[in-house]
Parts: sequence; structure tokens; C-alpha cells
Amino acid sequence: MTEPALSRLLDLVPVHLLARDAQADGGTGPLTALLAAVAGELELLEADLDRLHDGFFVETCAEWLVPYLADLVGLAELPPDLGVTVSRRALVANTVAYRRRKGTVAVLEQVARDVTGWPARAVEHHPLLVGATHVNHVRPDRPATVSLRGAARIEAAAVVSPPGPRGALDPLTHTAEVRRIPTRRGRYGIDHVAVHLFATQAYEVGAPEADPPAGPNGGWSAARAAADHWTFDPLGRAVPLYAPPRREESVERLATEADLPVPLRPRRLLDLLGQARAGALAATALPLGVRLRVGGVDQPDLTPDRIRVCHLEDLAPGPAPQVMVDPVAGRLKVYAPAAPDAVFVRYTHGGLADVGAGTYDRTAAHEALLATDPGAPVTADAPDAPPAAGQTQVCSGTPAPVGSVPTLAAGLAAAEASWAAPGSTTRGGTYVVSVADSASYPGDVAVTVPAGTRLVLVAAAWPTRRRPDGEVLAPVPGRYAPDGLRPHLRGSLRLTGEPGSSVVVDGLLVEGDVVVAPGQLGHLTIAHATVTGAVRVESAAGRPNSRLQLRLSRVVAGAVTLAATVPVVTVDTSVLDATTGGGTALTGEGVHACLEGSTVRGAVRVRSLDASSCVLDGPVEVAHRQVGCLRFSYVAPGSRTPRRYRCVPADDEPGPLPVYAATDPASPAYPALAGSCPLPIREGGEDRAEPGVHHHLRRPLRLRAAQRQLDPYRPVGIELGIFGS
Repeated sequence: MTEPALSRLLDLVPVHLLARDAQADGGTGPLTALLAAVAGELELLEADLDRLHDGFFVETCAEWLVPYLADLVGLAELPPDLGVTVSRRALVANTVAYRRRKGTVAVLEQVARDVTGWPARAVEHHPLLVGATHVNHVRPDRPATVSLRGAARIEAAAVVSPPGPRGALDPLTHTAEVRRIPTRRGRYGIDHVAVHLFATQAYEVGAPEADPPAGPNGGWSAARAAADHWTFDPLGRAVPLYAPPRREESVERLATEADLPVPLRPRRLLDLLGQARAGALAATALPLGVRLRVGGVDQPDLTPDRIRVCHLEDLAPGPAPQVMVDPVAGRLKVYAPAAPDAVFVRYTHGGLADVGAGTYDRTAAHEALLATDPGAPVTADAPDAPPAAGQTQVCSGTPAPVGSVPTLAAGLAAAEASWAAPGSTTRGGTYVVSVADSASYPGDVAVTVPAGTRLVLVAAAWPTRRRPDGEVLAPVPGRYAPDGLRPHLRGSLRLTGEPGSSVVVDGLLVEGDVVVAPGQLGHLTIAHATVTGAVRVESAAGRPNSRLQLRLSRVVAGAVTLAATVPVVTVDTSVLDATTGGGTALTGEGVHACLEGSTVRGAVRVRSLDASSCVLDGPVEVAHRQVGCLRFSYVAPGSRTPRRYRCVPADDEPGPLPVYAATDPASPAYPALAGSCPLPIREGGEDRAEPGVHHHLRRPLRLRAAQRQLDPYRPVGIELGIFGS
């Protein structure tokens, strides 16, 4: 810890004194010991000076210093805490620049973006009004009727990124509206300016610019085969494709479609493909890519001229493989001499939050999860040592990395073989099975975890390392990066645990059930995962799983069904949606359920319940109602619950019902509350935030903060309306 400072101090001492000091017993004399003690204090002093220096600048200061720097620039009212993803740093840093451009549309757009942390687009509606023009100043760009030949303009007018409204990119003219824009009912008026906020995030699957790449095959996802086509989504859902928004080069330029997370229009895709075919755009800069596997061998990526847009162009000549893409429905059709074994795709989809299985960076969350997991600890004696007692990497691609296995079942079998080996050093420690690609793995898998052992099943790759001179080094086995991958298990996962065992499942897309078989599993944590079926815990005589602690964190699941012997389940920032699976979302006769910031669509039947900032959209039956409490939550009418604190409704009387922006899991807005949702529910969470799985986004707080911060920069006589989210 003190080696650098100690070395610097020793360099200041004459050599003959160091030589005499080294003659002491043990090789470390009193002078070196004294300087070692001084070096420790010196490093503390230097670190404090560095923090003091960083505190003078808004770009490097600690977050708690931002309000003090805001006072220096006269920013009296800062927004409240808007969550860990939003910092007030940009607002304070740009305040002087705001004032220099006060009254312009560009500054309104930038303020909205800096306050909310969302991409924004400001639109003046006066130029979009239809009006009688003077003969000396004809405006042919404002026709009173829409030309049906302008298909691109009509297509742009319909662009909407759920849960945002239409109109942010509308180039068509409209007649004036009498309704005022602050109410969000009127929009087109002489003195109206709209600020559109885009809460949707664009998630890249197989990002081409990732360094190091996400896994050996770059994180490309396996497409799902249907009757006569393939879907980009591995579950076969109609998921609209997005284009990754570019970073704006100048704050003085208004945002365009390329700067915003909006669905990919077919004509926009055709235009990008045309640029790539002409050599003006790199193939890796396209919003999608396609790769075929024929005869068990991965073929080169299809070139831009072999990717065609459905309904807008014909197939290219020649026998080479090509695909027809429909970006609206997220589908593609392959035209090739030989049918491919598999299709891998690179694309972008939309979503509101980092919930469920996804390609977002889970590094910090995964480390925190392992640190707080009650199972066996992760130890590492050296910087390059594996973070676990044993490790196996799963990768189905070709060529496969050295030391990897091709299937998930083989990876779990390798873990069991390691535990069963005589004199095993992995039994009683942590064993990591990392899935290093986003392929689909068919078939049910099962594993039995020995007593006192932890199994970590994670979507992660062993990344390559890069020296400062650019040299690429081989990965360190067991050192994994949980980022950029979303492996798909097309089957169920069955877990059996002995006393004191623990299992962590992180980042997987499970098209089936996660089943805990009868046994004595100690802990099961499922995080950043999607389970299309149910999470079930079974019991049997002598193997009741009576000490199991189940935790779901940022999970999308169909239901949770627990044996009567399971004592505790914790659900935070998750979705339980049983509307299509029988209607019961959470059941356990003997379980105490703790719900935090989650959306539950279906019935809940438990022994006791604690819930905060949740949407419980289904009948709730709690056996022990004298224990527990419901806070800042929506509870379905007719529920029998413990005492309620600031819930909607406050008692058993009928109240307003929630309105969702989307109930289809394929929608980017699933399952957010809509803007038309009654206000007591929409702002019924703690701190007047949205209850449910998106409570941590604090969307209502961001909108209110944007309204307050935009008002000082609004030109006199101009009415401002905020749309989106």
C-alpha cells in the first residue's frame, strides 16, 4: 500500500545510510521502518490534497460539493436527488453558457437534457402552422395538405418512442389549436414551444465498437426460427428495432433523429444501407448486422448489399446468401442456396430500465451482489488470480476459446465433476460457470450443489487484455466481465442444493422455469434475468428447503411459486406478470414476502407481507395481517393486507385503477405507468415517484425538475410544454 511513497522517500536518503541500515537483523533497519511509517501518512496527505484539488472543479468534485459550486454561479435551486443515473454536475457546469444563450430553442433543449439525463428535442411550432402567405413571401414548405409522394415525411411524422408521444420529429404542417400547450392537450400555436423527452434507452446487442469485444463472437445474438422467417428477438417476439443514437457534437445544434433513441424507420434503414453500399459508411456503423452458420461453420458477416429492406427494395442479383429485413416487426427472411443451421444478428432494441436479461453493463451490480450474497465468499490472493476456486467458460461459437465447453449442460457437468473429484479444492468454495456468448442453448439443464458450496452462473466472458502499447494479451481464466451478453436457455433450469449451499444466477434469459428441487439449498439469488415461466421451489419429506432465502433483483418473471416450508422471499425492482399464466403471481403459505419497487400483475397469497413503492395489480391475500406494512403502493380493490401507509386506495374502498403504457413484454415501455394513469397512482411512490419497477427512475421528479429549471430560460410570451416519459 505504501510502496510508491516509501520508494520515493528512500531515493532521498544517501546510499551509505541505506547500506548501513540494511545490515540490521532481518534486512530492515530502524531507518526503513521509520520511513515506512512516514510514507503511510504521506500517502494519506497526498490523497487529501488530490481530493482538495479536485473539489475546485465541477468536472472532478465529489457529488456533495456540487451545491456549493452552484452557489458560486448563482444557481439558487438545484433539482432534488433524481437517482444514481442522474447527476446535477452538468446543470451547474453549463449554467453560465445557458445564460449567454437565454431565450433560444437550443438552450431549452440542453437544459432539459442536463436536468433529466434523457435525450431531448425542442420544437418551435410556429413554423409548422398552416397559414395564408403573402404573394411576395410564398412558403412552399408549409403546404396545407400532405403530399402522398413524400413518404419519408409521412413516415417521420409517425415516429414514436414509447412511452413518449408522437410529434417530436413531425415535419408536416398543422392548423392552429386553441388548447394551451402547458396542459399537454394543445400543441400547435404561434407562441408554443414543445420539449420532447425520450426516456427510452437503446440497448445494443453485439456492439461493434466494444473494446474488448463482448465474448469471442462479439456478443451477437441468436435469432429465433419461425415458420417462414427469423426474429431478431430470441423469444420470437415482434420487437421493433432501434438505431444507436449518436453523441451530439455541438449543444448549439438541435437534436435530429440520429441523436435520439427512436425506432428504426424502414426508409432510414434503406438510406443507411445505401450509404454503406456506396462506401460512405462503414458496415460496422450500420444499426444491424447478420451472420449465418452453415454446416456448423460461422460464415462472414453479410455485406450491406446482401441486406435488403422489406417492401422497399427487391432481392439483389446473384446466388450469394441475402436477407430481407423488417425493422418494424424485428423480423428477417433468409434467401440462401442452403438453409442455415443458425442465424446470428447484431441489432439494437429499446427499453426503459436495466431490468431483466440484457446486454447492459452489470459489473458494479454483480460485484455488489457477490459481496452481499450470504453464500461462500470470493477470494483472490493475487491480482491475476481467478476470483473463484473453480471456473468454466461456456461458448457455442466457432472457433471456440481454448478451455471452453460448447453447451451449458456441459459447463454444469464440469462443475459437478470438479466437486466430485477426490481431494477437490473447489468443493466448499465458489465455482463460476460463465456463458461467454448470446447464443441459444436448447434443452433443460440441472445441477446439484454440494454442501457449503456456491455456484455462480453468470452471463460473462473472459475478456482479452490490452497493454498501453496496444498489444493484446490472452484472457485470464476465471476473470470475467459481465457486460454485453444475454445468453438464452431454451429450457428449464433445475437446481438441487445440499445444506449451506448457494446459487447465483445473473444475466440469463430463461425460456422456461427455474426450479429448486427438494433439498436443503441455503440461498438462491436471481438477478438481471428474465424467466418466461415461473420460479418454483419444491419440497419433500426430509428435503424441505426450509432454510432457503430467495432473492429476485431486477428480474422479469412469470410467477413465483413457493413450497410452504420456504421462510423468506425478497423481490426488488422486478416484474412478476402472471396475467397469461394462471393469474397467481406470488404464492407461498409460509413465506414472509418483502417487496421493494416492483410491479406484480396477478394474485399474491403469502403468510406475511412488507411492500414499499409497489404496484400490486391483483388480489392480495395475507394470512398474518397484524405483521408487516404496505407503504406508498397501489393495492388492488378487495385485497386483505396489513396496515397501509399512504397507499392507493387507503382502505378497502374502490379507487382508481392503474393504466399502463404497455402490457406486452415485447414493448420498450413494458410495464411502465402511462401518462394517462390517475395522478394518485402515477405519483404514489415514495418521494412522489412512480411506484412499481420503474420507481428508481424517478420519472415524475425529473419532469417536475425540468419544468422548474426551464422556466427561467423561456422567452417572454412563449408557452412551454413538456412531452414524453
